[in-house]
Amino acid sequence: MSSAKQVTWPQLLAFCGPCLPFAALGLPLAVTLSEYYITYIGISIAVVGYVFMAVKLIDIAVDPLIGWAMDRTRTRFGRFKLWIALCLPVLFISTGFMFLVPPGASALYMGVWLLVVYIGFSMAALSQSSWGSVLTTDYDERTKVFAFWQIGNIIGLLCVVSIPVIAQAIGQSYQTGVQWMGLFIMVTLPVMIGIALWVVPEKTSDAPTHDVRLGAYFDMIRRPNVIRVLLADLLMGLAPGIMGVLFFFYFMQTKGLTRFECTIAMALYFVAGLVGAPLWNWASKRYSKHKTLVVSSVIFAALYGLLAFVPAGNFPVMAMAVFLAGIPYAAYLLLTRSLMADIGDEVLLETGHDQKGTLMSILSATTKLGYAFSVLTLSALAALGFDNKAAHNSDQALMWVEIFFVGLPVVFLLLGAWAMKSYDLTPDRYAQIQAALKAKGLSRDTGASLGH
Repeated sequence: MSSAKQVTWPQLLAFCGPCLPFAALGLPLAVTLSEYYITYIGISIAVVGYVFMAVKLIDIAVDPLIGWAMDRTRTRFGRFKLWIALCLPVLFISTGFMFLVPPGASALYMGVWLLVVYIGFSMAALSQSSWGSVLTTDYDERTKVFAFWQIGNIIGLLCVVSIPVIAQAIGQSYQTGVQWMGLFIMVTLPVMIGIALWVVPEKTSDAPTHDVRLGAYFDMIRRPNVIRVLLADLLMGLAPGIMGVLFFFYFMQTKGLTRFECTIAMALYFVAGLVGAPLWNWASKRYSKHKTLVVSSVIFAALYGLLAFVPAGNFPVMAMAVFLAGIPYAAYLLLTRSLMADIGDEVLLETGHDQKGTLMSILSATTKLGYAFSVLTLSALAALGFDNKAAHNSDQALMWVEIFFVGLPVVFLLLGAWAMKSYDLTPDRYAQIQAALKAKGLSRDTGASLGH
């Protein structure tokens, strides 16, 4: 039965459509491109690690500016829809330069276009997550929106991770497969963004814009619940970040598996996320979001630790272990964003200003910071004697690969669960916030604003 609190199925599907190209770009940025520029373009592992780290830190500094600008944007077209439209040309052009890279490209070439693509990706990720946060004000329906968002991301990941597999299966090179990844992103970007802009409306904020300050970014960071969510997001994001950066090195160098087998296993990891997303959505309705986030992180740590015990050369066992680790992987992204959207309504009640763009930019910054530190493990491993080009690395170097790949993520996941133990924006408290917002005239019926 339709209600004012529900987002329709066509709107959900259209809203998730841009996740395909966005996630298809996000995976290579986190996993494929660093290893590709090392192995096939010929830039040293240490230089790639430092360049990726530097670019991501610059990009993190840009996020609050984008979030602040989005919170000040008011147009008939929509504030978040406008920004998702603006990201299209930036991503389209920079994706072409990053993926269709000429042989022998320099570190400067890589750094410049990496920065441009990251800025475009920030515009895309922040505008879409902020847009999702205003599609509904219902506690559980909001989690549903982000669960579908996560499913859309996983489908995009599966599409892009399958491209090199298909390329190699029909006799093409891995390099060609990477180029096809870029072409897939460039084709789907205008199609999926166009459909979303056409089908999905945007709730116009009732809050004024004149007092939305850039300093609000720092005001938000001081809020206890924001600190808890940010810390959890940072720590929980380090695990899949490190996994993505070191995935091929770990399983090829320490477990003796082929690149093709590793690519298949990575696809299974994301397939498991399709199982996990609806599971965690259901659990959050029954046990609350923050409790589900804690439990999912502990389960993730336990299952991820099993990767250390995968027998060398045993692909079936490795594939099963990676699949199991992928089930809890889906939880933290959708739950932290839904929790941050709830905090945005609390901020609106207390301040009278809608600062969801700022809050989402803070959350995006911690996610990126986690991935930046993850990429830095490449430079750290190089300093510890690991050589990705060597036929055989020393036992000590491989030991460090295993410690970085398995040990660090398990510790970070457990710390992330600990960070959420004092979170206090419960479902009952959120219901009180929504009632107070309606009483103040700061929350309109969602159904009225979602209609065309």
